[in-house]
Amino acid sequence: MKVLYLINYAGNAGTEKYVENLIRAYHPSRCRCGLCYNLEGPLVERVKALGAPVHRVEMKNPFDLAAAKQLATLCREEGYDVIHAQYPRENYIALLARRFGSGVRVVFTAHLTIEQPLPWRLLNRVMTPEDHRIVALCPEGAEVLARNGVSKAQTVTIFNGIDASAMPPRDRAPLAEFGIGEDELVLITLARLAPEKGLLFLCDAAARLREKTPLPFRVLLVGEGEQEGELREKIRALSLEDRVILTGFRSDTGRLLAASDLYLNSSGRNEAMSFAILEAMACRLPLVATDVGGNRTLAELEGQSGLIAPYGDAEAYSDALLRLMTDSGLRRSLGETAYQKALGVFSLERSLNRTFDIYA
Repeated sequence: MKVLYLINYAGNAGTEKYVENLIRAYHPSRCRCGLCYNLEGPLVERVKALGAPVHRVEMKNPFDLAAAKQLATLCREEGYDVIHAQYPRENYIALLARRFGSGVRVVFTAHLTIEQPLPWRLLNRVMTPEDHRIVALCPEGAEVLARNGVSKAQTVTIFNGIDASAMPPRDRAPLAEFGIGEDELVLITLARLAPEKGLLFLCDAAARLREKTPLPFRVLLVGEGEQEGELREKIRALSLEDRVILTGFRSDTGRLLAASDLYLNSSGRNEAMSFAILEAMACRLPLVATDVGGNRTLAELEGQSGLIAPYGDAEAYSDALLRLMTDSGLRRSLGETAYQKALGVFSLERSLNRTFDIYA
């Protein structure tokens, strides 16, 4: 069996990690894998390093007929049996390629938990019954898909997974670089610095937290993105320079997680099932997250491993932070539950096996 992973931008975010995990696990022992992309990014070189072929097809829009024809030709010539598409654009192009004789089955993973407008909902009712399977990454995602007109008969829920054994042991040594003392609680988030990640809101919550407690704490914002300048201005405006640290891009995110005390997610719009939260769970970090996408599932399914607060409510979010900061027993309890869930219900092996069953 040969599986082609179709993605518009082969970048460095959670979707790319999802694709890389699948190729790394399957190729070439369980099936032959390939990557097809439009915009080049770090994922291309990582897939090449795994020994899998890469192809480029320009995909201008969801109804790019030239792209669909080129994809159909590629599948016939290379003998692909399955296209695994990662977003609506890629899914529609893959389905159109079937009409041009690609001869493949199409699997579509929905990485977004966004309500689509009426034209998309109508198109989904026509197009998605042709998908072999549609993968929702969380129950909340499956509900959004149904409201978006996506075929329920084809939809299955498969959680993202994490290899907990691959995460480093707890060690505060990396914090010395930032001048963080042993008595300071470290609150960390890994996120692209973009509006949908809610980091301006997180700064507001940090300012409220500072007013509520004399306990020393630092917030590490780990990542890069277009909102960096705006975030720096927000930090200055709230006089948070001594509390919030923008680390920029880091290749040692696992070590930073293992050095921290709490994991934060402040997303305001879309968060299907965050790989960063899963990595934090594997490091025994309790979670404080907004009630968006799959965050509640991660925090509450099969045991509580975190606290949930409404997006935009800095008072409620800072209260949740304060509760965990002042209760070390609760932090340990939630962190241990998080780790056990990472080993079980959110294990990478479980996710990989269920996805491969769809291909088979």
